[in-house]
Amino acid sequence: MKTWDVKVLYLGRITAPLSIVWPAGMPPLPNDIPLSAPYLGFLLQCDGRNILVDTGINDKFIVDGKAWGALPAEGGASFMEKALEQVNLKAKDIETVIFTHLHNDHAGNCHLFPDARLVFQKDEWLNMLNPIPQQLARMDYDLSLIDYMKSPSVNKTMADGDIDLDDGIALYKAPGGHSLGSQVVAVNTKKGRVVMVGDISLFNFMAFPGTTELVDMEGTPHPIPPAPKTIGAAVPHLVIYDLFAFHDGINKIKTIASRYEPGYVLPGHEPSLICTGI
Repeated sequence: MKTWDVKVLYLGRITAPLSIVWPAGMPPLPNDIPLSAPYLGFLLQCDGRNILVDTGINDKFIVDGKAWGALPAEGGASFMEKALEQVNLKAKDIETVIFTHLHNDHAGNCHLFPDARLVFQKDEWLNMLNPIPQQLARMDYDLSLIDYMKSPSVNKTMADGDIDLDDGIALYKAPGGHSLGSQVVAVNTKKGRVVMVGDISLFNFMAFPGTTELVDMEGTPHPIPPAPKTIGAAVPHLVIYDLFAFHDGINKIKTIASRYEPGYVLPGHEPSLICTGI
C-alpha cells in the first residue's frame, strides 16, 4: 500500500470566546479565552501526485472582516492560493479535491480547481439541494455552488458510501449528525492510518473528552476542565443536528484510525494542527 505525506494548510480563521462553542454538559469554564479556529485544508502527496482535502471558506462569506455570527474572521481564495504557494504548488497542480462535506467553510474555493476531479458523497449533494431550515438559517451551504456543480465542465464524482479512492486513500461515509453526506478521509501514512473527520468533531477536546488543555495555533496550552465520563466517547458541538448519527459516526471513526488519539484523528478546525502538523 502506498504511503502518503499529509501537510496541514492554513486557509484562514474565525475567532470567538471559547464560551460560545463550549458544549452543553461540560463543566463550567473557569476562565474564558479567545479561540481562533482555523479553516483547514490537507494536502496529500505521494510520487509527485497532489490531492487536496477541503478548500476553505469563500470570500463572500467574510464581510468587513467578519464571518458566521458576526465574528472576526479571515479567509478566501487568496488564502487558498497562498497555502499552495508555501508548498510550491499552484491550483493546476491539484489533481483531485476531496470534500469532507460541502458546507461553505469547507468547499468555498472549489472554483479555483477547474481541472481537478471533485469528490463528495451523493447524500451530501442531496442535502445541499434540500437543506433543513436550521441549515438555511446558519447558511451552512453556499447555494450558488449548486449551479456551479451542475455545469458539465465540472469533473465531479459522487461517492455512494464507503470507497477506496486510491491506493492508500479511503473514503467512509459518516454523516456524524452534522450533514447527511459527511465523509471521513482515511490516509495511509508512515505512522499509520490518519483520519480527517471534517466537522463531526471541531476540536481535540471534543473528540477526546479527557483533554485537559486547549493548544492554540501558536502552540500555547490553555487549561480547560475535562468532560465528564458520562458524556460518552466524544462531545457533540452546537451544529450537530442528529445525536444518534453523531455517536454512530464516532464509533465508525474509532474502527478506521490506527489509533483513536490526537494526530491520528484530525478534527475539522483543530488549532494545534497549525503548529504541530501531522
